[in-house]
Amino acid sequence: MRLKGYGPVIAVIAVLAVLAAAQGIFSRTVQPEMLQSQVGGTENSLQDVQFFDLEIELVDDREIEIRYQARSEDSQTAEIRRGDRDEETLSGQEAVSGVQTIIESAPSLSTAEPLTLIQGLLDQLEIHQAEVKEFDLEYALSDGIERSIELDVDQDRANDDDDDDDDDDDAFGD
Repeated sequence: MRLKGYGPVIAVIAVLAVLAAAQGIFSRTVQPEMLQSQVGGTENSLQDVQFFDLEIELVDDREIEIRYQARSEDSQTAEIRRGDRDEETLSGQEAVSGVQTIIESAPSLSTAEPLTLIQGLLDQLEIHQAEVKEFDLEYALSDGIERSIELDVDQDRANDDDDDDDDDDDAFGD
């Protein structure tokens, strides 16, 4: 058997085998789930939060409200109302634990990146951004940082602009 003519073919097969192995190694990265936050976890702590008030209105007029206030180390009040989950309501220690999970999983509350914070909280609450009509967040940290983030999504604006254009055409006799 003559191997002279098969040398280039064997070389090409070896190169393809190496490339296939490299592809297999690099494709083993874990892909995030649809609603899993892609924002890295931070070192938020419930003890650092004095006040946290989050209200989200969804496009179908359901609401999510999360409230937390720490009056002292031993006195904490919290309430979680989830209108998107058949009006699920938590209060007392159960709500404090829920708020703690949300805060500790959220992007840093002390940074000034509101869009990152909004997306991180929506991911944590498993709410798709297309479902959000209004997002209002106010919080105060024990180090003196106080922030307010408001987002109103005007989903009917494109339709209103089209209607306004038609009215303008009629006013000029077109």
